[in-house]
Amino acid sequence: MTAKYDTATLAALRRTLDDVLLDHRFLRSRSVSALEMTEHLLALAAKGERSEQRLKQSALRMLDGATRKTAA
Repeated sequence: MTAKYDTATLAALRRTLDDVLLDHRFLRSRSVSALEMTEHLLALAAKGERSEQRLKQSALRMLDGATRKTAA
């Protein structure tokens, strides 16, 4: 089953992805690719999340978790 997104949702996802990919935590991350981040955001949107703030917070938590695993 493929999720379908309206124009506003796609725009929100794009803005969120742009913000995350420019964040210093992503730029320093060697364990999360842009593709993985995109998949993460799309999975959240498929579950109904539309808040750019919550999408970004989740993405940054993902980066923080990946950084901890790499450092350990």
